[in-house]
Amino acid sequence: MHRLILFFFCCLSVGEAQEPVAPSPTSADSAAGETSGNYNVVNNFETGYRFHTVGGNALQYRSSVNYGNGVRLLSSSLAVNSVNGRATLVDRLVLNTQGLGNDPYESAQLRVERNALYKYDVGWRQNDYFNPGLLTAGGNSQHLIDTTYRMQDHNLTLLPESKYKFFFGYTGSAQQGPAFTTEQGRPGFQFLDVRRRWNEYRIGSEFNVAGIRLNWTRGWENFKEDDSFAPAPAGVPDFPASANAGLLALTKNAPYHGNSPYWRVGLFTGKGMVDVNGRFTYTAGRRNFVFDETAVTAGPGGAQTTTTVFSQGNAQRPVATGNLNIGFRPSSKLYLLNSTAVYNARTIGDSAFTQFSPGQPVTTIYYNYLGIRTVANDTVLNYQLSNVVGFYAGYQYSDRLINSIERTDLTDRPARQTNILNSGNLGIRLRPWQPLTIQFGGEIGRANRPFTPVAPRHYHALNSRIQYRTRDLQVTAVANSDYKNNSVTLSSHSSRARRYAVDGSWTRLSWLAFDAGYSKLHLDSVGGIAYIVAPGTLITGESSLYFSNLHTTYFGIRFAFKERAELYAGLTRVQDTGDGRNIAAGSGLGSPRETFQVVQTFPLTFQSPQARVSLKINNHLRWNGGYQYYGHRQEFTGNLNYRANTGYTSLSISF
Repeated sequence: MHRLILFFFCCLSVGEAQEPVAPSPTSADSAAGETSGNYNVVNNFETGYRFHTVGGNALQYRSSVNYGNGVRLLSSSLAVNSVNGRATLVDRLVLNTQGLGNDPYESAQLRVERNALYKYDVGWRQNDYFNPGLLTAGGNSQHLIDTTYRMQDHNLTLLPESKYKFFFGYTGSAQQGPAFTTEQGRPGFQFLDVRRRWNEYRIGSEFNVAGIRLNWTRGWENFKEDDSFAPAPAGVPDFPASANAGLLALTKNAPYHGNSPYWRVGLFTGKGMVDVNGRFTYTAGRRNFVFDETAVTAGPGGAQTTTTVFSQGNAQRPVATGNLNIGFRPSSKLYLLNSTAVYNARTIGDSAFTQFSPGQPVTTIYYNYLGIRTVANDTVLNYQLSNVVGFYAGYQYSDRLINSIERTDLTDRPARQTNILNSGNLGIRLRPWQPLTIQFGGEIGRANRPFTPVAPRHYHALNSRIQYRTRDLQVTAVANSDYKNNSVTLSSHSSRARRYAVDGSWTRLSWLAFDAGYSKLHLDSVGGIAYIVAPGTLITGESSLYFSNLHTTYFGIRFAFKERAELYAGLTRVQDTGDGRNIAAGSGLGSPRETFQVVQTFPLTFQSPQARVSLKINNHLRWNGGYQYYGHRQEFTGNLNYRANTGYTSLSISF
């Protein structure tokens, strides 16, 4: 009976969002592979064709899914292993790829190693990022970005199995592509050529002496952002032809460069009842930027206005962090851990912002210092009273100081604020019988001076977790709540979040398996607002509210027939019911202004059923096919709604 009850909850459980329907999880390779000389080789790949159709807002589809048509190398894997582990140069080579051939998310990983001599890992990833911006009631937006992000990562370890290891590494990334943007108070939209580059070089080593393991890394980071701006050309699709009528000329440059050499050191040791580990990092950052803009705009009657803005800065940004963890285990039932962490970041230098406008005085603001220092100490106690009952408790203290100096008209305006947080938590773990684990806990915190309206001041959180686990059945249920009540000088803020979820899987039969889930996440927040509706008219005493009730359901079934065929079908559905209303304004809550009411909640529905089949043709060949539907619908406006049919057909081949 208890299995039937638990299985019922399993079918109502929550799961993570489904992976795209392709590639297929089942490959056509033989586990044994083939041996040639001193090497065993296992090689397989899946290649096929993706297809899709889109109805509704194709830009929103690109932003959230972005799979297109075409031939793809959906996945591949190659493993070459030395039979005796004593090859001359290479004992193991592993290569895995996914999505090559113009998928929006492509990746490849390579590992080459020689036992006890070296290990070399290479990673490559390319993501296509598309964001159409916020669409207005007319269905168009004057904001858009369409870039490609590429990243490569190299790590070489010498003598990986010895007490003395040496590390060398390089990571590089680049983002490039077009974008369109606008600026507040200025007509027209601008074309932005995004060019951003980041490189990191590092060396290090690790050694063990007398039970102490020391790890150190020396690295150099370099960042360059050389975006260029220009008035957007006429005839851009989906942009109104008159958008740049008021922008007559624009000259704009904004290079931003930085270097961050750093040190990282880690120390680890454990002897008997005491464990000690610590980490320290120091980054000597430096940033340089220039913002130089001259814009000519047309006003009423054809009058022209020239506005020039110039801003520059050259600052050092040293950041130091460290933590020390000491664990004490006087018996098998008791463990005490104390952690101390320090964070100190400073921005030191000169930065000036100057604006020239006809008929207006020249405005210059100087800024030259910002310092943030945080010290935190955390103590955690774990006590296992018996095999059935265990307790844990903790206390945390943190002290955060912010110093800043802004210089206006050569007059320093320092600001200083300290925030101290005290929090404690307590919980109990129960295991009444072997398959069942139950945990309850809570935390309460108090801070004296939060820096922002949404920073924690008075908060408390409760959490619980129940898990039933056997060889073929697993069910987990959780319930969490997080309440915050804050207040600062100019505003106030409070929020409530509650989450309930149950998920599980059943694999009793070799040919049949289920996994399913359900979760509900409730969130509401309220914050005080003050705003000006006309010169000299300040509105106070109103609140900004937000409501979300997010329901997520997932169900999947897998069926296999005598190792010849596999079938999978699943459904993901996500629905935010908001605060229950079906129109954007008119809730009667918060501010009476419709401008604020229309952004208090965003009810929407997203659903994605999918099915996949895989047929074994022989020991080296499988045929795969799949279909997935994407449906996105908003209640208040249809501008972002879309529906898409996607699918693929492929062959998995091993040789």
